[in-house]
Amino acid sequence: MKSPDKHPSQNIINCNVCSLKHLCLPHGLNQNELAELETSIDKTIKIKKKQAIYHANDPCNGIYAIKSGSAKTSLVNADGQEQILEFHLPGDVLGFDAFATHTHSCDVIALEDTLVCRIPIEMFDSLCERSAGFRKVMHQQIGKEISHSQKLLLSLGQLATEERLASYLVQLANHYQSRGFSKTEFMLPMSRQDLSNYLGMAVETLSRILARLNKKGLVKIEQRRIIINDFDQLEALAHTAVRENAAKIQIT
Repeated sequence: MKSPDKHPSQNIINCNVCSLKHLCLPHGLNQNELAELETSIDKTIKIKKKQAIYHANDPCNGIYAIKSGSAKTSLVNADGQEQILEFHLPGDVLGFDAFATHTHSCDVIALEDTLVCRIPIEMFDSLCERSAGFRKVMHQQIGKEISHSQKLLLSLGQLATEERLASYLVQLANHYQSRGFSKTEFMLPMSRQDLSNYLGMAVETLSRILARLNKKGLVKIEQRRIIINDFDQLEALAHTAVRENAAKIQIT
């Protein structure tokens, strides 16, 4: 486990908590299959800051897991306007967006120098056919993506801006904790411009909310460093709003 005091994006994720740990520690594979897996996986592909892991319309050639660093998924419309769909941190899995058409539907750009593990799509398909355990893990990953997208839509459609930011900070804190890092002190890998785009608010609004949360004593902001002083209150601000709005939807 890495020290929680370090910037998590600068650490390499521990394989024991990586979302692709069953690639490195697969169940039910014989020695020949293990040897094939070992020679087929690109373990450390370096992607420099602002470079693409893949672009929209690129053919699907593999599934990626972020080993260290971070990235953003986005779409760009005909006018060149970007919409950020997700941020990805160590342990996250990328590439499922190409499963429907065999081409990627979005851009994935590194927010900083990033290391990714890649399993070629041919090997991925072969493992899914041979290993029920591996297939189950991948199904779980796809299910998590769908669930997360649904929660994001609820947040954007039902929560006020302050509640929306609180919800994301709680989500980010829990993600870091599940990866072995501190949940109360971490760096935001993305710029405020990117975060405001993702949360559906103006960057000036985001800055005002961060200042308000700081004044309330819930968080302390040092440039991109977030220190959560009162996690319970921050969680209450995020979760209570979700329950109240869900109740209103049921009533109507």
